[in-house]
Amino acid sequence: MTQIAAPSTWHFEEQGDGPPLLLLHGLGASSFSWRHNLAPLARHFRVIAPDLPPHGRSPASLEADYTLEALAAAVLGFLDHLSIPRAALAGNSLGGGLALLLARDQPERIAALTLLAPAAALTRVPWLFYPLRLPVLGLAAARLLGPWLIPWALRLVYHRRELVTPQVVAGYALPFRDRRRRLALRRLCRQLKILPLGQVELLLQNIRQPATLIWGAQDRILPASQAFWIKDRLPQAEFHLLPQVGHAPQEEAPARVNKIIIDFLTRSLNN
Repeated sequence: MTQIAAPSTWHFEEQGDGPPLLLLHGLGASSFSWRHNLAPLARHFRVIAPDLPPHGRSPASLEADYTLEALAAAVLGFLDHLSIPRAALAGNSLGGGLALLLARDQPERIAALTLLAPAAALTRVPWLFYPLRLPVLGLAAARLLGPWLIPWALRLVYHRRELVTPQVVAGYALPFRDRRRRLALRRLCRQLKILPLGQVELLLQNIRQPATLIWGAQDRILPASQAFWIKDRLPQAEFHLLPQVGHAPQEEAPARVNKIIIDFLTRSLNN
């Protein structure tokens, strides 16, 4: 296996000045998923939203190590590339799981955590992505990624299906016109390993940073029951359960999420 693409080759969006805030998207998404958050947050912070390889417009390799540990190390290298010694993290789903790993392993580098339905309390890979892990069906599913499967997937991710507009579908589907990227995402899915809940408990016990937990009450991908499990084991975390919201709170309720993040980080980073 080879290393993930060098941080100097990653695509990312950046706006604003002030304390650095790194936005980490979920599996199958990209910096596009933060389109409603970048400008409002940039009034208060230096906001950076990378496309985590092999997503978005960052390089996609069919030989790279896409384990969570390798992705977390790559994010740290990305911060080094930007000469950012310490940053706050906001992560959705897979991005939330990466944020937790970084906070545990590099506590001096991570100032605060905003966790939006983080992939932490899983007992299995979400069924939405499970077909990509299978030997034969996975290849077929990878070939169909794009305009065919993405509208269906977004109707599961979002609670309010009227948000699945042609523009949103196009934003998610565009990167997957590249066959190599579709196959690289399949590789990532096949390399994902679910930590036993006992190990997740130990991970959460070792998080010392201030944290806020945001979850959609109607999340069909990672049910809200996982939110309460995490909250019980991350006692310092503030908790926001958003009604009529699914698995992408930053997209479905951007005004509420932006306010939560701004209020939380303004307090946390000034203490």
